[in-house]
Amino acid sequence: MAQRTASQLYFDLIRLFKQWPIDKSKTGRDLGECVRQQFSQAFILGENSQVDCNEWNRFYDNMKLLISNDIKNRYPRERNWTASGLSREHLHFLLSNKSLQANKDFMKKIK
Repeated sequence: MAQRTASQLYFDLIRLFKQWPIDKSKTGRDLGECVRQQFSQAFILGENSQVDCNEWNRFYDNMKLLISNDIKNRYPRERNWTASGLSREHLHFLLSNKSLQANKDFMKKIK
C-alpha cells in the first residue's frame, strides 16, 4: 500500500468517513463515532498535524477494507442467521440506546 503524508491522510480519511454513516440509535457507543473522535484528536491541527504516518496509513487501509465490505464480498455467507436466532432488525433494535434504556428502567422497577 502507498505511504501517504499527514496532509494526504487527513483528506483521504475525511473522504473515507463520508462513506461510513453514524448509527444514530447508538449515540455515544457507535464505532464510527468513536473512530471520528480519535481522528479529530490526532489531527487537531487539520492537515498540518504531526501524526505517526505509518500508524494512520495502516488505519486507513484497514478502514477502507471494512467500509468497502471487501471481506464480506470476498467470502459470502452461506446462511444469513445469527447465533441468537434473531433477525438483523431485531438485534439492531435490541442494541439501540432506546432499548437499553428501557431495559435499565425495567430492572430498576423490579428491584
